Amino acid sequence: MVFSERVTAITYNQIMPVIVDFVNNSNILTARVMSNVKTWRGVNMKFPIRIANSTTGGSFDGLDTFDTSTTNNTRSLTFYVKAYEQSVVVPGIEKAVNGTSDKQVISLVTDRLDEAKISLTEAIGTLLYGNGVAKDIEGLGLIVDNGTVSATYGGLSRSTIAGTNADVTAAADGELTLDLVKSEMTAVSAAGAEHETPTMGLTTPVVWDLFDKLLTPTISARYEATDIRGYNRVSGKTPMGTSVPESELKGAAGFTAISFRGRPVVADDKCPSGLFFWLNERYLEFDRLISKDLRQVDSNPDKTEGANVDIKQPSFLQLKDFMSPINQFGEIGALIVMGNFICRSPRRQGKITGITTASYSA
Repeated sequence: MVFSERVTAITYNQIMPVIVDFVNNSNILTARVMSNVKTWRGVNMKFPIRIANSTTGGSFDGLDTFDTSTTNNTRSLTFYVKAYEQSVVVPGIEKAVNGTSDKQVISLVTDRLDEAKISLTEAIGTLLYGNGVAKDIEGLGLIVDNGTVSATYGGLSRSTIAGTNADVTAAADGELTLDLVKSEMTAVSAAGAEHETPTMGLTTPVVWDLFDKLLTPTISARYEATDIRGYNRVSGKTPMGTSVPESELKGAAGFTAISFRGRPVVADDKCPSGLFFWLNERYLEFDRLISKDLRQVDSNPDKTEGANVDIKQPSFLQLKDFMSPINQFGEIGALIVMGNFICRSPRRQGKITGITTASYSA
């Protein structure tokens, strides 16, 4: 019931010591990518690639002269630092009021940092699927592309060097089929080579449900039901290309995965509509620039409950410590991420686009 002022004026309210997130959902690609960051060094990062085989060999007999001409079949993918910041602002009066009460439930500074951590991580999650426009960190929109979004990748022409193109296949009439999923996986694989096959499928919750329904009639064909719910789990630290029963996570949080051809397929709320990715994570990495002038901080919120409980983010954030402006009473800090999301082999990445429905095809 709603009490009158007779009661409310003389009785304390109870404030729970945890803030519940009403805004954000899963951010799985970020958890996977940031669990395996590399260190940025130098002005740019260069990755040598071989673009062709030598043509100087050939059959011979007797004293035939060998072709000893030199070849030039090596190039470099080149990447530059991108950066993202999230300010953390704490008004001085509000901090003073919050800090003087013996009834403080949550520190105002903790609340401000939690909001900033979540906001930045969510923004990075969006950028990791994006096109890397202008100052933006590069994402799968640019990486898993065949020249539609960008004519170049890593400074190399996609029309000249075929390996800079990913495989992009439109779903005919918007239909997802098992044949389509299989053929896309094959398109980005080298036959029989474990290292050159995708390690994870990534899609939207809607498409994940469609895929799950496609597999329902084929459970007996071993498209996997390994625990009592029929699904395995994947965390940010689960080895590439694998999923495990929840019991093997040993208390660590994880997200639900369907196993298809031995590879986990997971849903991510950040994934753009209608897409299904096959990713080879062996060739994907975030190279992070670390500044000695910034302080490393935990990326997970301290007093906020939501998707972060299950999907733990690795500690990839740095903090520019709080400072007081000369003409304002308050403190301003900033969370910062610097570096770039890099793919060393776009041809091993693929996606199906325009998915709106599903049609079973054995």
